[in-house]
Amino acid sequence: MAETFICPLCGGGSAAPVIDLQDRVARTTDATFHLVRCTDCTLLRLHPPPDAATLAAAYASDYAPHTRPGLSGRAKGWLERRAVRRLWPLLRPPRCVLDVGCATGDLLAAIRAQGNPAVTGVEPGEQAARVARERDLDVRTGFLEDAEFPDAAFDTLIASHTLEHVPDPLALLREARRILGARGVLLLWLPNADSVEARLLGRYWIGYDAPRHLTTFTPTTLRHVLEASGFELWSIKHEAIGLEWAWALRLWLRERWPHCDVVLRRLHPLLIVLATPLAAVGALLGRSGRIRVIAVAR
Repeated sequence: MAETFICPLCGGGSAAPVIDLQDRVARTTDATFHLVRCTDCTLLRLHPPPDAATLAAAYASDYAPHTRPGLSGRAKGWLERRAVRRLWPLLRPPRCVLDVGCATGDLLAAIRAQGNPAVTGVEPGEQAARVARERDLDVRTGFLEDAEFPDAAFDTLIASHTLEHVPDPLALLREARRILGARGVLLLWLPNADSVEARLLGRYWIGYDAPRHLTTFTPTTLRHVLEASGFELWSIKHEAIGLEWAWALRLWLRERWPHCDVVLRRLHPLLIVLATPLAAVGALLGRSGRIRVIAVAR
């Protein structure tokens, strides 16, 4: 019997098919995943959701955000340090900062290096959390809801490419609201399904990244989930980074000539740089595939 669709945002019980997806990035399974749109609030979800075994395989020990190897890792670290400098008024002392889904703690380490030692992280991946603790960072293994932080324990909460991974984004954001103080700030980075990249790249758009991305947001559905969890949307910044175009080219070529991926992996950072002008077009149109969101607790 097919699993009944229930939207985690509006509770709606019907959905329309959007696109069929495979795990083209990590190739952990040959299964097909169905992305559907809630007919009431338009939230995009994988339905039926991947089972536990599929998700465990999808987050294997070599999952890239948990390792950050080589030149790509150094580039990601540079982008995170730049983000910290630009957002420093929201991160500087005496603010207490929590990073949810902090992986190996790169962003926390950048905030600490900039001058704020009051940083904490939560990371469900045991290996990544252990690496973060080896860097002398206060990182708890598990999910935010399991950490049992006190009410109003933090001033700023970061979720960088986290919200799309969790089974119930509304529950996570409500917990985030509980542990943020009055006028606490929420910083989100996430893919934008209402983007040039999503429209043109289709099943090769890494923003879909099945089976790891369970929910894909647009600015409209993101605003709805923020308001439902007690936040007021402050700003959305459309970022110009060529990552999605580089990945799409790599996935398209790899599908046709599998042996070329060894070369493409080495060229990946260069492809990102070369594709950044394409991403800049989407950003100028307000339709970038990667967005940074700032919301304030009501």
